[in-house]
Amino acid sequence: MQEQTIIETQLEFYRNGGAGCLFAAHAARDPSKYGWRFSISNVDTVQIEELIQSAISLADVSTQSIIFPSVMMQEDLKTLLLILKETPSVSLEQEEEFEDAVCLGYRISIGDLKSWVTGFGGFDFFPKTRQAVFTEIVFRTKPRPDYEWVMKETPHGIIHLADMDMKGMRENQFKALWYGFFDNTENILGHKPDLRSAAKTTFAVPLELWRGV
Repeated sequence: MQEQTIIETQLEFYRNGGAGCLFAAHAARDPSKYGWRFSISNVDTVQIEELIQSAISLADVSTQSIIFPSVMMQEDLKTLLLILKETPSVSLEQEEEFEDAVCLGYRISIGDLKSWVTGFGGFDFFPKTRQAVFTEIVFRTKPRPDYEWVMKETPHGIIHLADMDMKGMRENQFKALWYGFFDNTENILGHKPDLRSAAKTTFAVPLELWRGV
């Protein structure tokens, strides 16, 4: 499958509101406008690190998605989890058990900031809001803008996907998407959000899978 077809397929997941986030659905209609870059990668520390550093250095990239088309089976996912730990700019900060899963929180160091990494993929043990067609990690690469409206405070020194600059959006539309986000997410999940789908969790995987990494 050609790279652009893979990217368009993944964008449709966001555009259709599959991630729960209505801001992502809005931005996915024109990702370049919002500084959202999509890249295809092998499961390789060197290639992943190069994409991270490129995204950090490029002024017009504030959010980076890295799609791994080869990660299709659980063994592939285990390999990715290990490779991410070995990537220089990436660290595993959270490893917390929740019910029958381990909630893993990978972070990317960007200067003095830590960027929370969000993960997606075609695995039925992922929360519904993380079940995309292809395995993907997404992270913010620039400091948070000085927003006119702040709906929820972010922990000091942390940046994440919710920091995306929704350029030109009117206040009433912004607030409508913000409040709609919670209803949409709960409807997709079928329950209140929990640690498995939280922004600080990259991947929630079965205990047995993680023990084998």
